[in-house]
Amino acid sequence: MIKISFDVQEINYEKCFESLIPQLTQELRSSKNPAELEKLIIRLGDDLVPVVNKLVGFLDTDTRDQIIVWMVEKMQDSIVSSVNKALHDYLGGDAVMIGTIYVEDRPGPKITLHAVQVKTDSTQLTDSPALTGIIGGVAKLAFLFTDPGTIEKDVIKLLSSDYVKPKIISTLSDGLRKAGLYLTLSDIVVREDTGNVKIPHMTDPEKDEGLLPDAIEDKIIDAIAGWLKQTLLV
Repeated sequence: MIKISFDVQEINYEKCFESLIPQLTQELRSSKNPAELEKLIIRLGDDLVPVVNKLVGFLDTDTRDQIIVWMVEKMQDSIVSSVNKALHDYLGGDAVMIGTIYVEDRPGPKITLHAVQVKTDSTQLTDSPALTGIIGGVAKLAFLFTDPGTIEKDVIKLLSSDYVKPKIISTLSDGLRKAGLYLTLSDIVVREDTGNVKIPHMTDPEKDEGLLPDAIEDKIIDAIAGWLKQTLLV
C-alpha cells in the first residue's frame, strides 16, 4: 500500500462550514444524550449556517483548523467515498483506492491531509485511459517490464511524476470539494505506507462527553460570548 500526503495552501472556511454543518446537524438530531451546546445546534437547525458565518470572525485560525480536522474525522466515510469516486472517474477504474483520510494540524496556519491504506492496481493503471500520449505510453511500457517485487515503487514514481501529479492533485481537490471540503492543495508527496503510523483522533470517548471535542466546544462558546457582547454593544 501507499500513502499520499498533500499540503493545504488555502481553506475556504465559510464554504466548508456551509456544506458540512447541515450534515453534522442531521447527525446530532439522532444523538440520544446531546450536550448543552449540541442542544442549541439542534434547535437552530437550518439557521445554524448563518450563525456560524457570524462566529467565524470570532475564531482564531488554529481553532478553525481544529474544526476542519474534527469534521474530516466525523465525515470520514462520505469524504473517502467522494475522493475514491473522483479517482475512479479520472483513471477509468479502481487503479487507486484510498482507505482512510486524516488531517494533521501543523504548527501555525497549516494543515496537511494524509490518504493512507491506499491500494493500487498496476494492471488497471496500465489500462487506464488517463495515461495517454507518449509519456503515458512509456509509463505503460515500464509496467510491463517491472519486477513484481518493485511494482509498488514504480507506481509511486508514476503518481509522483510531473505528468501525473498535477492531475492527481486536481482529481483529489475535486473529490474533496464534492464532499464539502473547499481546500486548495499545493503539492502531494507519495510514499510507501508501512502501516505503522497511528491515525490520530480528536475525539476521546473517555474524556469528551458530547459529539464535539471539549477543546473545540470551549472555543465555540467563547466565540458565541464574543459575538453576543459585540451585538449588545452596537
